[in-house]
Amino acid sequence: MFLNLEDSRVKQWMLVITYAVILVLVVINFRDILRGIWTFVGYLKPLFAGIAIAFVLNRPYEKLRELYGKKMGNRPGAAKALAILTVYLAVIGGIVLLLRFMVPQIAENISTFVNSADQYVAAIQRDLNQVMDRMGISQIDISEVIASINAYLGKLDQVLEGTLPQIWRITSSAISGLAELIISLVLSIYVMSGKEKLLDQCKRVLQTYCPDKTCRKIKNVFSTINVVFDNYVVGQLTEALILGSLCFIGMIVLRIDYAGLISIIIAVTALVPIWGAYIGGGVAVLLLLFVEPKQALVFLVFLVILQQVENSAIYPRVVGNKIGLSGLWVLLGITVGGGMFGIVGMLIGVPVTTVLYIFLKNDVLRREHRMEGE
Repeated sequence: MFLNLEDSRVKQWMLVITYAVILVLVVINFRDILRGIWTFVGYLKPLFAGIAIAFVLNRPYEKLRELYGKKMGNRPGAAKALAILTVYLAVIGGIVLLLRFMVPQIAENISTFVNSADQYVAAIQRDLNQVMDRMGISQIDISEVIASINAYLGKLDQVLEGTLPQIWRITSSAISGLAELIISLVLSIYVMSGKEKLLDQCKRVLQTYCPDKTCRKIKNVFSTINVVFDNYVVGQLTEALILGSLCFIGMIVLRIDYAGLISIIIAVTALVPIWGAYIGGGVAVLLLLFVEPKQALVFLVFLVILQQVENSAIYPRVVGNKIGLSGLWVLLGITVGGGMFGIVGMLIGVPVTTVLYIFLKNDVLRREHRMEGE
């Protein structure tokens, strides 16, 4: 007896058997499949980075394109090209100026510390002895610690021989990272210049393969994601600028050295929510220790006070109001995102949490309304 393949019941059973076989194969090879997917996603990192760069630069690009479009009249293509050129030249120029400003000062600080290391050690020993005397504790001699450090430095050449392979791997990774950055920048230009066409193609694909109701849901999801991430980027950049400016003003008032350099470091690291300024503060304290330990202590106290003001007054109003998320959810998003994906997770943890919060809130309100109607 042969099976009638045209029978609907036979077709249904064949589909069920096929689905069961595929499910078993997926469960058995789940790790290999997951590893393959993760490897494939890794190959697309430059594309994701390019999309992220284009997204961040989209708002200034649109402003400049509108400005150039008014001046050029009926030449939208030229206005678009000029706007893209202006945005990327401004970003690249800003990074170059930042590096030219920071690197010489950091090198100068390190050189000053190396040339005056003995004086710093003597000053630390003197201050430590004074503190011990006031506390009624016997003085601590750190000369043995310094001798141990010098002995270790004397063997530095042997250590370097063992670390040469690691240095080579780090150099290779840096070169690979630079190549990925260049590719990401090129891809971001293509994404930004052709975003209208890309969005139109995505819309046509959705309308072709998805029902109208599904299309509306997908559009709503992407619209929410776009608004949340756009507001978050603008708010985070604004908050970093405010924090860097306040840090600069405070350091000028307190007469702390390298106010410009340290304020830039604080502003850049403040792009990482909540914890970023503390990371930058740690770098700044180390730089000031190379110059004057007392200034490092004064700056540390000032930064703690500034961070309390920033976390309680500035961040909730500048970023929190834009994304509509309470401080508890902000902290939760940063903690979970950072624990799962490191720095990248800390950067995107807040907007991702906001998107999930909005969807959950809307679903709860919809279900409550439905229950009340019943």
